[in-house]
Amino acid sequence: GPFTVLPALMNEYRVPELNIQNGVLKALSFMFEYIGDMGKDYVYAVTPLLEDALVDRDPVHRQTGCATVKHLALGVANLGCEDAMIHLLNLVWPNIFEESPHVIQAVLDAIQGLVVALGPNIILQYTLQGLYHPARRVREVFWMVYNTLYMYNSDAMVMGFPQIEDEGENTYARTTLELFI
Repeated sequence: GPFTVLPALMNEYRVPELNIQNGVLKALSFMFEYIGDMGKDYVYAVTPLLEDALVDRDPVHRQTGCATVKHLALGVANLGCEDAMIHLLNLVWPNIFEESPHVIQAVLDAIQGLVVALGPNIILQYTLQGLYHPARRVREVFWMVYNTLYMYNSDAMVMGFPQIEDEGENTYARTTLELFI
């Protein structure tokens, strides 16, 4: 089981060699992809290791760390590990401005995995702050994340939108949703 492999992998990650650390991250990614919901028992043990990988200077470290976060998030969805997932989201999110297409794809995959684990409204709250940023490059990335959220979770996003006050003849209230809540 993972309880025999994980301590050895985590010990190997301590070796200050990039290739070994990348191999450990790749092995963790495959392990969490394979074990699925059994990863719930190991989330808190692996979080500091993933934290180190996601803030590393090496883009390959961040890419492989994002792949691991994706598989971990998909495995522990709805199992009560949301606090660790939000912590990992806070580490994954700054990497959306990366230059390398491989890292960008890994980050977007990790965000989509975190959408499954945390729900679309938490990711929506992170996304809303950059949709109308003055810099075009920032807006493009945030709109890409928003469009992905909208394509896959448009029904669930309704209750996450901010409330806007009515102005004159325009009414922005969602009365049926507000009555339900």
